[in-house]
Amino acid sequence: MAKRTTKKSSTAKRSSRKPAAARKSPEPPEKIRLRKLRSAVGREGADAAMITDPNDVAYLTGFFGGDSVLIAPARGKPLLVSDRRYEEDLGAFRHLVTVVMRTGAMHPALGRLIKDRGFGRVLVQPEHLTVQARSAVAKIVGARTLVDHARLVAGLRITKDESEIRAIRGAIRVQEAAMVATLDQIGPGLTELEICALLEYEMKARGASGPAFGTIVAAQANGSRPHYHPSKAKTARNKPLLIDWGAVVGGYRGDMTRVFTFGKWPRQVREIYEIVRDAHQAAAAALKPGERCADIDAVARDHIRSHGYGVQFGHSLGHGIGIETHEPPGLSSLAGDTVLEPGMVVTIEPGIYLPGIGGVRLEDDYAITDRGSRNLSSLPMDLDFATLD
Repeated sequence: MAKRTTKKSSTAKRSSRKPAAARKSPEPPEKIRLRKLRSAVGREGADAAMITDPNDVAYLTGFFGGDSVLIAPARGKPLLVSDRRYEEDLGAFRHLVTVVMRTGAMHPALGRLIKDRGFGRVLVQPEHLTVQARSAVAKIVGARTLVDHARLVAGLRITKDESEIRAIRGAIRVQEAAMVATLDQIGPGLTELEICALLEYEMKARGASGPAFGTIVAAQANGSRPHYHPSKAKTARNKPLLIDWGAVVGGYRGDMTRVFTFGKWPRQVREIYEIVRDAHQAAAAALKPGERCADIDAVARDHIRSHGYGVQFGHSLGHGIGIETHEPPGLSSLAGDTVLEPGMVVTIEPGIYLPGIGGVRLEDDYAITDRGSRNLSSLPMDLDFATLD
């Protein structure tokens, strides 16, 4: 099987940076994020925010360990409440937060801490805090102390800073290299589960902590099911193979989809491949600040509909990606007046699905720039690359 390689830039720019001693160390992005959160807490007239979503805690502090809650006051150093399992790990974060090792259950400990600090109005995340957990805290501080504020951190996370975009690009590099290595090892007759195991091994061997989601490997007609789970079904010559995969590296994720065939393309699969590829490219070309997310969805959807396959494209065009695989904004007809802004990172993934024949979905990840967008992915999308000998 011929080796597949990705393109590498041969352009090298001469550095014009000042010597290290003359440069001022940049402020850690977590400090900037925490400062923005404190401002939001102050604008709401609250004393503090209680961040219980572990993904938001990771975003604000850089700690991805989980099982920890951040209490961010409007003034002063945030408190990260955890337990002895993470005491050594959290040593690296003491410059940023005051680490509190709780004794006993988490939620009564949070209640006591809020009460001891004299916080009279605390913003909480109703989309994450369970009724039981809220009751346990309220039992100590009083129900009126806890004030719902939906998507408190999501508004900060929707646009990514440069460190986050680099992290997403790093995850994509790992998963792309893993895919190239996997393609060199597979052929007709392997099961979907075997290919899945190979691909996830290759990602971990290159530094991924794990897959970004349940890897989709769909052989033959199984590709018509968008969220298919791999099975013992086997690949076959002259039949399609859809792979939707992602890596987690440094807490951030990539998400891509490609479709391959071993040998000749079935006539109708090749036809829809080209339609989907053109729809993808048209939508990607339309990405720029100020554009409505719903309108980007319409670009791809209208192209597919014009070729008679509108009914076979039954999901949204794309979604945001970062610490989680699915984040705002959504590229969907349901997105309302949400518009693209610089720093947003979104997927473009149009698809056509034909039961009994197979499906084609082609997905890359794009960062919105000041004037347009930048594709963070680099694997080719042409039929030559997708045809496996």
